Amino acid sequence: MKLHLKTIERLNEFVERLLFETSGSVPELSLLAKMRKEDIDSYSYTDKATFVYDYYRDKQAALEKLFQEPMKAIKIRRFKTDNPELIYDAYFKKGKYSSSLTVALSI
Repeated sequence: MKLHLKTIERLNEFVERLLFETSGSVPELSLLAKMRKEDIDSYSYTDKATFVYDYYRDKQAALEKLFQEPMKAIKIRRFKTDNPELIYDAYFKKGKYSSSLTVALSI
């Protein structure tokens, strides 16, 4: 949640949208999932080469940008490889909205 609501503007957007998009049994989580998908569409990597370059510069930041979720050390260790090309290929195969855990388990 912190990653998606890290600015006052983003938090205000969440609250405003929550008032209008309150469908489902847990609207807050549904809206956060929807906002994560929007962030992936807007900010995630669109090509492997840029991800690989950024991964070698800052692994944590590159993975956070790819998955649009916080990547603490424990999450990074779930990946059985340190090969960014393999990680990106698994991510691409699983789909762009896949979580880091889903991708890590598929490697």
